[in-house]
Amino acid sequence: MNSTNFFFDAYTKEQLPSYYRQLQNLYTGDVVFNNTNDTSFNLSQSTFIVEDVPGYFKVTTDKLPKNIGLHSIKQYPGFLINFENVPSLSDYLNERFGKSSRYKLRREQKKLEQCFDISYKMYFGTIDKSDYDFIMDEFYRLLELRSLEKGIKDNINLATQNFYKANVYQMILDKKASFYVIYNGKMPIDICLNFHMKNVIFQYIRTYDIDYSKFNTGYTDLMKQIEWCITNQIKFITFSKGDFYWKRRWCNTVYDYHYHIFFKKSSAFGRIKAKSYYFIKALKQYVREKGLIEKYHTYLAKYSKTKNSSTVNYETIPYKTEIRTGEAINCKDEEFKPLRRTIYDFLYESDEKQSEINVYTISNKPKSYLVIGKKSKAVLSNTITPASL
Repeated sequence: MNSTNFFFDAYTKEQLPSYYRQLQNLYTGDVVFNNTNDTSFNLSQSTFIVEDVPGYFKVTTDKLPKNIGLHSIKQYPGFLINFENVPSLSDYLNERFGKSSRYKLRREQKKLEQCFDISYKMYFGTIDKSDYDFIMDEFYRLLELRSLEKGIKDNINLATQNFYKANVYQMILDKKASFYVIYNGKMPIDICLNFHMKNVIFQYIRTYDIDYSKFNTGYTDLMKQIEWCITNQIKFITFSKGDFYWKRRWCNTVYDYHYHIFFKKSSAFGRIKAKSYYFIKALKQYVREKGLIEKYHTYLAKYSKTKNSSTVNYETIPYKTEIRTGEAINCKDEEFKPLRRTIYDFLYESDEKQSEINVYTISNKPKSYLVIGKKSKAVLSNTITPASL
């Protein structure tokens, strides 16, 4: 069925079918889009679907031609953070989280910054082309690895990467898109691609280096972006589709997405097709509201993940324990990549710094390594050797 995505067209192309004339921020009253397409709204086929019309926009429309009908149906909830009366990140965290949860969030950020050479960068309005190319390549490399870990096949975000690689650079320069990046040294470990529509931010895709999973970089990323939004007078930040627990914890506003189903009244086939599509979506929404889709996603998350091909374990040992070691290795080298996640887990638990540890092979144990920090030691075992990668 012929369709277009309202969200995608509005944010990335600034183009909408001529039926939609103006978008107004429902919460602030600000006009964020005026349609310059003055052609008469017509259908080239018997039906036409406009997906993902977000409820936080007041949409001004033209009167439909007499020969075109419209069905509108709610589909799924969306989530946003409205920054009205939010003076600071601390105030917002106090509003949304208890003392224990706030402590854990701050602890994760502190551990990340303590263990690694962490810096933060928002690319908005300016970015060197070489930096852009590097970040974009890393963005999709990390996204692919994350998709494999989650067992996601045919990720649509990977399938559309050519469009974004070709267009996001100019959008950043025009302040219509941004990258928020967390670096360890010079390497991005968490990258978020945002789209901007004046004082509204849509957080489109965020991905991260799965070797840093223990540090929950996504929460640190979100806290830093909230600070940036408040400083730069952003009205609200909204998130991509999906009803997840973290969104309900972090977001203070819930809205609905709608599908608009247009059809030619003169076409019996078009009327039947539109009505059938409407009933399918209505059934899906009923199932969603009963919580069955959420249970299905929970099941997939629990049982359908691709198992890590590297089964690296570590055991802390008394610091004075003497172990005969072989050569020193650099876990930053690609051949030792299977060790990194476990080593970073060790850093998290021991509060050691990446720059202050040494890793050695263990004599007579080809699949074991010794990690030595300033105050802690650990043995890595049952690992994949570099030759088997």
